[in-house]
Amino acid sequence: MSKSTRQKSLRYLALLGVCVAASNACDRPQYTYSDDVPISGGASFWGSVFTAGTIALGGGPPIDPCALDRSVGASPVLAKHVISNGLAARAELYAEVTDSEALALRKGGSLIPPAPPTAPGTATPLSVVLTWALAAPNDPKRGALAKLLLSRFKTTRSTWPNPWALRLVDHVGTEHMTPLRIRLKNEAWIVRIDATSFAVVDVQNGTIAVEDALAHPERIAAVYYVFDDHITVNAASQCETGKREFALGNEAMVAEFSLGTPEILTRLNSDIDDLTGLFNVVRQCATVDHGVGSFHSLTLCQAWDFFDATTEYSAYQWSLSNPVELYKPTTQNLASLVDALKNDRFEPDPFVAAPNVAAQGGAGGAGGASELGDGGSAQAGAAQGGAR
Repeated sequence: MSKSTRQKSLRYLALLGVCVAASNACDRPQYTYSDDVPISGGASFWGSVFTAGTIALGGGPPIDPCALDRSVGASPVLAKHVISNGLAARAELYAEVTDSEALALRKGGSLIPPAPPTAPGTATPLSVVLTWALAAPNDPKRGALAKLLLSRFKTTRSTWPNPWALRLVDHVGTEHMTPLRIRLKNEAWIVRIDATSFAVVDVQNGTIAVEDALAHPERIAAVYYVFDDHITVNAASQCETGKREFALGNEAMVAEFSLGTPEILTRLNSDIDDLTGLFNVVRQCATVDHGVGSFHSLTLCQAWDFFDATTEYSAYQWSLSNPVELYKPTTQNLASLVDALKNDRFEPDPFVAAPNVAAQGGAGGAGGASELGDGGSAQAGAAQGGAR
């Protein structure tokens, strides 16, 4: 073979290699998905959850379209809603009230609702937690404060910094509810109790000595508590029924409460936007299950054991007050929650008032509305001066 013939053959082989490489590249499968078509590729395990499939780009590791176990942005969608047990105190709290309760408040009713009828000997979660704290060995000051709170906080209102997290706990989504905004006084204190901590803090989470709280119990506005399996009563049952909340029991430490204001409507719309953002994350997931057991149990007795709100899923869990199954973050549940919040929107009709403590049972928070009843509360409101 002549030299020129060999050179032509080498050029031909080089061109043939390029064509083969290009052909193989073009034959690689294309991965696509849409909202109503399941992702193809079979089940795979990536990032600690099972998903419908993964996408490989550029020969790198597969990318799971389900982002629940990571953050879709610089921080999780619900990052600003997260409430850690160690830094729980807030000056602004919310409750969800029915239309009739909202009307009663506008007429001067008490923030502390009447005690619900219960069977004799029935203990509330707060009373169980305080009784547990009362029995703490070698801590007489803690025991003394727990005993004091048992007498002063017999009746309380459940509150939380995220109104949406209370929306479906006690009322169905089809029932119209009204967000109630409560702002505590700057000098208010909060007692914080969980299995590892018993502390008194101000609304900025600054530490207050227990001795000071014993000397000035009138400054305690609420008790923040976590009722879980570590509060040893019935651990298995508590994993399914436990919760955490701000139990508001002292109206004297409330600066003001409000209904129907533009600020509340802005918060409602902001919550709808954030939860819609989480819905858009969840819709790419084949499942939101993260273990064996109910969402309530896995959140209360596993996720809340150690604070970590770095993923979309964990940030959502740490935003909740009572993780009932309606709050399991499936697309159906999130859509139902968003719809309920949309139905709660209102035309602003502002009512802002301060509680009339003198007429409603004093500053102790030891009964208030439950002792006065509806009639007493309405009479108290007549002297209050109404909204401003």
